[in-house]
Amino acid sequence: MSKNISRRQAIKTMVAAGAGVAVAGTLLESCQPKSKNAAVAVPKGPAAEGTKVTTRTWETLGDTVSLLGLGMMRLPQKNRQIDQEATNAMVDYALKHGINYFDTAPAYAGSEVASGIALSRHERSSYFIATKLSNLFGQNPSLEEAQKMFETSLANLQTDYVDYLLLHNLGSYDQYVRRFINNGVLEYLIEQKKAGKIRHLGFSYHGDNANFMKILDCGDYAWEFVQIQMNYLDWKSMNGSTTTDAETLYKALADRKIPATIMEPIRGGMLANVSDAMKAQLASLRSDTSPAGMALGWVASYPDVLCTLSGMSNMEQLVENVATFTDFKEFTPAEDAFMLKLADLYNSNKHIPCTACSYCMPCPSNVDIPGNFAVFNTTSDELNIPNPEGEHDKEYNRRRKIFLNRYNKDLTKGSTADMCTQCGACLPKCPQHVNIPNQLMMIRDLAKALK
Repeated sequence: MSKNISRRQAIKTMVAAGAGVAVAGTLLESCQPKSKNAAVAVPKGPAAEGTKVTTRTWETLGDTVSLLGLGMMRLPQKNRQIDQEATNAMVDYALKHGINYFDTAPAYAGSEVASGIALSRHERSSYFIATKLSNLFGQNPSLEEAQKMFETSLANLQTDYVDYLLLHNLGSYDQYVRRFINNGVLEYLIEQKKAGKIRHLGFSYHGDNANFMKILDCGDYAWEFVQIQMNYLDWKSMNGSTTTDAETLYKALADRKIPATIMEPIRGGMLANVSDAMKAQLASLRSDTSPAGMALGWVASYPDVLCTLSGMSNMEQLVENVATFTDFKEFTPAEDAFMLKLADLYNSNKHIPCTACSYCMPCPSNVDIPGNFAVFNTTSDELNIPNPEGEHDKEYNRRRKIFLNRYNKDLTKGSTADMCTQCGACLPKCPQHVNIPNQLMMIRDLAKALK
């Protein structure tokens, strides 16, 4: 899948995608398990009182970690601020049901403070905190800035130590050297580990396979865990890349006996909001599990996964995910094959590979970048992108209305794609390496042609 979809390409691929969905049954028939067919996959009911999510024990780490972790990047909002009361309630529910891994970062606006408030009300030994050294910006980040960031993290999290500390968002070996080696930051973090302020040291990664291997095997540190992006869409090819795939990253860690924490198992919510055709296929596999639960369960079935992180933003999502991981049943080889066939089908329909992480925000021109991409991707998933160059019939008008309603109503005034000045400020911030200005222009041109 190209990261740079032109308007003409986008329109053409909708036709091909429609054909792909129509033959879904044929594509999947050979690997579909014998189970009860259902029209729509539905979530399991709430977990029973007193039940706990499944855990795995890691001798190399000395920890027993919940297979489901609470990602603290997409916390509930109230008046455009983190809703502390709602966050507290979610943390309480998570701990009550056995979730003990909480992932945050300085780069997640307000998250460390909110996480610290919520978690500090509980016994420190009852949970693991994962945070990151987010010295993401500037050509030559200094040791002093890194030291201040780490000490601020401890203060915000109201703790004396971090259980899992990650070098944040590595994209290449050169970037790793610039941000953590040349300035002595890795040496400083190793000293903090010896002092007991860090228990385990790893890194999170958003780059290609070759650079991943180079960082893994550089010899600067024996990495204790690594965080990678992994979901059934990205297993064979990440965002259509020929040089990056989750399978290679995961197997490289498994070969080295390094446990993996997993980010974006639902692709920023994309795999929770799939088309009706996809829902029907997922339901034929496990009728009591929602699309989000299927995506999470597929990831968690891999034995070298330390923790599957889900950035839950409300109690409803948390309750559903806890139920999915209570008495969790790993996917069989046949079910795994089914999911990968389904990924082939899904990837035949083009998307902008945005995971709504919002690293690109705020935009200097006030464009809601993730919001614009969500309008396009949601409409694309439904096969409802209209073709301005085709016949303007009843079906065209129906699709046109759907797209424009979303574009004009889901996005606030002044935040639509046509406000982009192509300044490029967003480009170095995107962990998915999307050509954001290019994609905004594609959406702008499509909306203009439909008006």
